Parts: sequence; C-alpha cells; structure tokens
Amino acid sequence: MTERSACRYDLLAVDLDGTLLDRRDRIPDRNREALHRAHEAGVRIVLCTGRAYAETRPVLRELGLDLDAAVTVFGALVTDVRTERPLAAAPMDADTGRAVADVFLSHGFPPVWLSDGADGIDGFEFDAPRRHPGYALWRSWSACRIESRPTPLPADLPPALRISIIGEHEVLAEVASGLRSNVGDRIVFNELRVPSARVTVLEAFAAGVNKWAGIVRLCDAWGIDPRRTVAIGDEVNDVDMLRSAGLGVAMANARPEVQAAARCVTATNEECGVAQLVERMLSGDV
Repeated sequence: MTERSACRYDLLAVDLDGTLLDRRDRIPDRNREALHRAHEAGVRIVLCTGRAYAETRPVLRELGLDLDAAVTVFGALVTDVRTERPLAAAPMDADTGRAVADVFLSHGFPPVWLSDGADGIDGFEFDAPRRHPGYALWRSWSACRIESRPTPLPADLPPALRISIIGEHEVLAEVASGLRSNVGDRIVFNELRVPSARVTVLEAFAAGVNKWAGIVRLCDAWGIDPRRTVAIGDEVNDVDMLRSAGLGVAMANARPEVQAAARCVTATNEECGVAQLVERMLSGDV
C-alpha cells in the first residue's frame, strides 16, 4: 500500500509561527522532509499564516516545495505562489479602515495599514506617541516594505487588508474595547501575544476574514471536499480553521482555547509536531 492510498486527506493547512517554525524561526529538517513526503504523495500543502505575504516568502523558499498557493494575512489574502499574484483578497472598505485607524490613533498608538503590495509598497505607518519598542523589533525582521505617512490619514490609501498596533496586553485590552464599541460589527480582530518579544499585537480585518475562509476558496478552486482537509495551528487566529477542517490539530504548545477547538493534539513545535502529524496522516493513523 502506498503512502498516498493510506492517507484520507487531500489538503494540509499549516500555520507557521509556533507550529511549523521552531523558536529560531526556522523549519526543522524533520518538518521539511515530512512535508516533502506529503507533497509527493499528492497532498496539497498550504501555508496558512497571519503573516503578510512578504514575510511568508522566506519560509516558502526555505521549505523548497513547488506549492500552488498560500493563505496569508489571516486569510485576507490568497496568493498564487508561482506568480506571486493575488488570487483573492478581502480588504476592509475605506470607511471601516479609517474608523479602525482612528480608534488606534485616539489611544495614541501608531497603526500599520497593510495593503496587498501590488504597487511595490506593502503598507503604511502613521506616527503616534505610544510607539512600543516591540514595533522596532518587528520592523527589524519583517520583510514588509512600509512607507511612513503623516496624519490625518491621506485620501489616496489603498484598501487595507489588516490594520494593527503593538503594545502591552493590559493596555491593548482597552483599545480592543474601543474597537468593539465603534466598529465591532464591521470587523474581526485578534489579540496575539508574542512571548519572545513580550508584546501583544492587536490586528483588525474585514468582517468574515479568517484562515478557514481562505482555505475554502482554494478547496472550491481545486475541487477538494473541505471534509478531506487537515489544519494545524497553535494560536487564537487558528481556532476557526481547526474547528472547520475535516481534522483540526493543535500543537502541544497551543493555548488552551486552541487545543479545545481541535480534535487532537500533536507534539510541540520544538518536537516537530507537524512532522509527527504528517507521519500519522501518511500511514492512515488519522
């Protein structure tokens, strides 16, 4: 029996940070080799991340697979990996984007307005007094091309796929409350804790955006039954896809609410939990 015939799934959606990548932001050899075996067995591999596409590109290169598409920006952008052209995008409308940015600015935080990069610029930053040191850390490693713009927001901004700020968790909880009050019915937002940088990222998207929505777009395009999908992740922005996939798998290092949304749990990212899952998939154990 071949590995492909033993596998009951056609698509594997893999989160990056805390899942595929180790604490050094690299793909462990065991994970890379396992994904290559799954790809060779006919399983579609889709990297599915909250990162911008520009930040995902180095991971795609390190993985070294001829992939078809990637779901980035929490599902707000689906990209053809071969051409790097958007297949689908779900930006906020202009009024909603400006309302989100105004909430962030009213609390003194500089918003980062992420677009699809089609004009050679991935996004824009706006000055405000509460610029957390974690923002400089993000800029130091991010591959995004960010241009500084003055406030008030200019009229020529492209549609925003994501608007985000960085700060302390306790402070951002108050900002999140402001989002709920002012634009809560027009957006979804995540509060992501980044332990390595000791910060929280608060990020807003158009209503209806999530990673699973991006996966469904690809399933429709490729003729894949969504019940024959596997999704693996570790953070709150993975919950929808873990609940909705044919098999949702949480990392052992995932937050409790993420593990609660999954049907099973694999090992931590430092223990190559992705590889362990793939090995079980190919053997027909899951």
